[in-house]
Amino acid sequence: MTKQNLFTRLFVIAMLTVPLGALAAPAPELGWINALAPGRDGALVASDRGLFVANPDGRVMLRAEWEGGFTALAADRAKADVLYASGRSGGLLRSNDGGWHWQHPAQSGPDSFEILATGPSVLYGVADALYESSDGGSHWRRSGVVPDKLISLAVAAKDAKQLYAGTEAGLMESRDGGAHWRAAVVGPARRLPATLIRVGEDGGLTRFDWGQGLLTERKANAPWVPINNGFGGQAVLQLVREGRALVAATNAAKLFVSRDGGSHWLPLGGYPRPVTAAARRGEKLFVADCQVCHGDHGIGEAPRADSPQQSLAPALDETAHAWHHPDQQLEGFILNGMPAPSRMVGWSGRLNAHDAQDLVAYIKSLWTPRALRCQGPRHMDPDCRL
Repeated sequence: MTKQNLFTRLFVIAMLTVPLGALAAPAPELGWINALAPGRDGALVASDRGLFVANPDGRVMLRAEWEGGFTALAADRAKADVLYASGRSGGLLRSNDGGWHWQHPAQSGPDSFEILATGPSVLYGVADALYESSDGGSHWRRSGVVPDKLISLAVAAKDAKQLYAGTEAGLMESRDGGAHWRAAVVGPARRLPATLIRVGEDGGLTRFDWGQGLLTERKANAPWVPINNGFGGQAVLQLVREGRALVAATNAAKLFVSRDGGSHWLPLGGYPRPVTAAARRGEKLFVADCQVCHGDHGIGEAPRADSPQQSLAPALDETAHAWHHPDQQLEGFILNGMPAPSRMVGWSGRLNAHDAQDLVAYIKSLWTPRALRCQGPRHMDPDCRL
């Protein structure tokens, strides 16, 4: 199992509900986001391109490079500047200065980790099995099994043996350091893919279910309370607190920021604003006729818990496949619809050709420079593919 496999499985989950090809590669600026951790000057982002610092105000800076990137990252709970990470080989990495410099402290253990999680005086690592270290990663012992189709791992705030695992088959819990696992959620939601599990500073839990969105359990054994399901066709994989803000990373390699405890979210740096008259006209048409299915700012339709296998309206920003088509083809989809099993019907009875052109202008205002440069058949060019 590799970190890339985890992302592949998330895309498979999404493609059960989104037409084939609707999910594209992540934005090239960060590459694949493998983990987040809190930092002194912003959220630390571990990707296959290095370690970045993402400030909630929208600034992203490269902090450290590592050949092959970072596959995992976790922050020590007791020491603010101590970080643990993994590359694609070489064993555990440790930084004592917030990620500027890295060393290999391990004298044993796997060659690479896919997930790292810290708890009270303990560090867990996921490789071919679950490994545990009680001395900051210098020595490891095989402590448990990895739940099937694992996506996320967290350690309880006060009990180092109490673990939580977000899996494709739902949230799991272990009370013995990973030796045995059981379902942690009862009722119909127990089988929904849990793509995130996080233990907060106060010990409360936050999870993301494909079909329910973000939920919180503020006290042990209390009911789970819904927070937000506004990420469209994306699943939240990582979540950290940065000052008064929350920073989340999704399976489309997008970073989102919330300043009200998770109730409302914006992409890092905010949504792009249309600058041409055509795009501004298209924005009004989109809000009136398209947003109900394709989501706010074209983020895509969110799945529902009562129908997780439903056919979803895809995102129209750069995270999906809209930029794989030339303008004329997109205008044709708007006016004439698409063949079944797509739910996209033709809007020629309500919109004219100029309206379709304005809508396409607005949709393109949501794209990154790479998507604009690589639109249409050019998306298959080597320099347009990650």
